[in-house]
Amino acid sequence: MRISEVSRHSGLSTTALRYYESIGLIAPGRSSNGYRDYGGDVLSRLDIIEASRELGLPLADIAKHLRSVETEPCTDVRDHLRPLLAERMRQIDEKRARLDVLRARLDEADHGLASCPDSADHCSTECIFPGAQDPGRIARR
Repeated sequence: MRISEVSRHSGLSTTALRYYESIGLIAPGRSSNGYRDYGGDVLSRLDIIEASRELGLPLADIAKHLRSVETEPCTDVRDHLRPLLAERMRQIDEKRARLDVLRARLDEADHGLASCPDSADHCSTECIFPGAQDPGRIARR
């Protein structure tokens, strides 16, 4: 298959396919006229790559995973992949905790703004950011 056909069947841009080729995730042959010539197995490989990307795995880990899928028994692939997934879940839990803190701060700021009285005076940061004048606030973050 030519690169345009792989692009059409996979839904990936030709730029993405060339990039995957440049980092060794896919390897087309070359036809006599120099065009990239992909085998039928490239679509299955791209499915694995895209599924791995949806899990948030870095491309370097995906490359290792692809090699193990092609050369190792299923049990070894599972044993290799599960720690990667566990680490990814840990990272997401960490990020979720940071987002929960941010969400609470946004709620606090919104509540402060909602309860701020109408006034022609200059706005106080206390309305927007309750506790902003507390010198220990920064240290507690």
